[in-house]
Amino acid sequence: MKIFALFLSSFFLLSATPPKNIPSELYNQFTENGAIPVLKWYWDDSYSPDTPKLWSEDVINSNIASILKGGLGHYPLTDPYVYEAFTKYRELIEGKRIAIIGSLEPWYECVVLAYNAHPVTIEYNTISCTDPRFEIYTVEEFEKNRQTFDIILSISSIEHDGLGRYGDPIDPYGDLKAMANMKSMLNPGGLLFLAVPTCGDSITFNAHRTYGHIRQPMLFKGWKVVDSFGFKPSDLNKNPKTHFGHQPVFVLKAAEG
Repeated sequence: MKIFALFLSSFFLLSATPPKNIPSELYNQFTENGAIPVLKWYWDDSYSPDTPKLWSEDVINSNIASILKGGLGHYPLTDPYVYEAFTKYRELIEGKRIAIIGSLEPWYECVVLAYNAHPVTIEYNTISCTDPRFEIYTVEEFEKNRQTFDIILSISSIEHDGLGRYGDPIDPYGDLKAMANMKSMLNPGGLLFLAVPTCGDSITFNAHRTYGHIRQPMLFKGWKVVDSFGFKPSDLNKNPKTHFGHQPVFVLKAAEG
C-alpha cells in the first residue's frame, strides 16, 4: 500500500538513499531525550522528481464513483471519519478550493470533488493530470506563488515529515514545521482536517511517527481542536506496534493570540 507523500516548506531538498537509522547527533531531538521509544520499519519511497506521476481520467472517475457509494481507499479505517467530517461541515466545504497536502494517488482529491469542492494538490513530486477539475502544484511552484485557503486537508502525511523516507531531509521537527506552514496557508477562521497515527508515542524509523501524550500536544500547539471523528482520549495509551493504523480525523483552527 502506498503512503501519501509528505509536505515540507520551501527548504525541501532531495537527499540520497533514505537512512536506516536515526543520526546519532539527532537522537535526543527525535526521541525527546529518550522519552519516545524507537521502533524499526524501513522504507525507501524516494524517486526522481523528474519522473511524473500520471493521474488518469479513468482512475479519477472510478474513484469518484466508489466514494459516492461509500467506498474506501488506501486508508479504510480513516475514510469513514473523513466522510463523517465532510458531511458535518459540508456547508463550509461545498464550492471551496481545498488544499490537499501530499498525494501520490488522487483519492482525497476525488473525495473533495464528490463533496462539490475544488481540489488544489500541493506535492513535492511532479504529477501529470489533464483533468480540468484538478489544480496541482509542486512545492516549488506553490512557494513561488503562495495562496491561502479556507480549508486544508492532510491525511496520513505529516507523520512522515523529516524521516527521510521519501528522500526528504532528516529533521526531528519536520512534522511540527509542516504544521506551522499549513497554519500560514489558512485564511482567518479556516479549518485544517488532519489525520495522523494516534496511539502511544513512538518513532518507527523511517516509516512514521505516532502521536500520544508527548507528541500530540506538540503537534497541536498553536491550534484549537474544534472537532474530532474517531478519537477517544484512551487512544493515546494504545500500543503503537498494533494501533498505528488508527488515524482519527481532527478539525483544527489556528488558536487566537
